[in-house]
Amino acid sequence: MTDSIPPSMPDPTQVWKPKVHGRKRGFVTPREKVWLDETLPLYLPPRAHSRAELLDALGADPERARLVVEIGFGNGQFLAPLAARHPEDRFIGIEVFQEGLAGLLRRLQRDAITNTRILPEDARLALRDAFPEHALDWVIINFPDPWPKKRHHKRRIVQPELLDLLVERLRPGGLLTLATDWAEYAEWMFEVLESHPGFVNLVAPERFGPRPDFWIETRFETKGVAAGRTIHHLAWQRRT
Repeated sequence: MTDSIPPSMPDPTQVWKPKVHGRKRGFVTPREKVWLDETLPLYLPPRAHSRAELLDALGADPERARLVVEIGFGNGQFLAPLAARHPEDRFIGIEVFQEGLAGLLRRLQRDAITNTRILPEDARLALRDAFPEHALDWVIINFPDPWPKKRHHKRRIVQPELLDLLVERLRPGGLLTLATDWAEYAEWMFEVLESHPGFVNLVAPERFGPRPDFWIETRFETKGVAAGRTIHHLAWQRRT
């Protein structure tokens, strides 16, 4: 464990105010926007006071099903096929960009995937407001925006404050997996996690693990590899 936060990391004593950066609409046509506004409410997850209540409302067995969240699912290339592989589990994707929301909705409808819901909100607010404590079995963060310029590092999703929320929402022993094709961001992720008392590295003493068995290659990954970048995989567990 490291004894201090690296100098480039944010001051954890500062007040945390989530802010979405970038284009929320993306390349969504007016017709697609109307369709999205009509369809998305049908995929919102129910509100519940406990994990069992939430899974029951989603039509799953609380004793057997996993509740899985992907933060920033892009256009759903990873989340949709993962959900299709595991119909017994329940999946919730969190995304703010309308182009991505539309992309996942099309995949879910095209492939008749019925075990996935969508939260169109900033992930930090969604984790705070939409889930009961200790409800999640697995949280996935794949290829988040690296914000490579140092002055933009505060915009990165992987921050101590996010981990504080995840500790509250993950079950003891719950899984957090991350992937990035930016080496510097991979080191950032590791340092943030290593500095947080709520998580333990599942691939220790290594920093990064091998490509996991559950992995699904996406077009985004293919582009990164073609550009000569290495995919870094991290696997951490909420302490019991």
